[in-house]
Amino acid sequence: MTFLFGAPGKGLDLYHIGLTVPDLRAAMEQYSDAFGFGWATVRESTHAVVVDGEQRQAQIAVTYSVQGPPYLELIEERRGAVWGADGLALTHVGFWAEDVSAAMRALDASGVAVQVQPDTADGRPLRYSYHRFGGGLWLELVHPSFEADLTGWIANPGRRELTGARLGSVLRSFGNP
Repeated sequence: MTFLFGAPGKGLDLYHIGLTVPDLRAAMEQYSDAFGFGWATVRESTHAVVVDGEQRQAQIAVTYSVQGPPYLELIEERRGAVWGADGLALTHVGFWAEDVSAAMRALDASGVAVQVQPDTADGRPLRYSYHRFGGGLWLELVHPSFEADLTGWIANPGRRELTGARLGSVLRSFGNP
């Protein structure tokens, strides 16, 4: 695969491009009408995150295109200033990273420091992180343990709501209560 900004680095595999939108349903309709995208079921969740050292609760609604990879991820922030226009700006590129901590250290060493990560004060392993890259682009590192859930979510658009105990289980796997 050829990348617009060069090779992504050892152990990283591009799987999505994320856009923050003001109205998720309207954006889904617009991208469907313009490009023929189909969508996975919308998921709404709250994430305990650390943003530039400050603990926050971020509420979002999110979906992925069923076409991909790379997938198009649409995110509507409800509260928390993490995935909003003044947070993660307009776009990010997501990479699978087998060792998120090592990839974070490598990005940090290259001058691309972590700015958002889950609150792991309880000792849970790090499952994702966000790093502000040049030109307003954000890089997201995600542990492959999310891949099976993502694949199932995308494979069953509109037929699989993630709620209750299942939602809690997925959020806990990413270091959220």
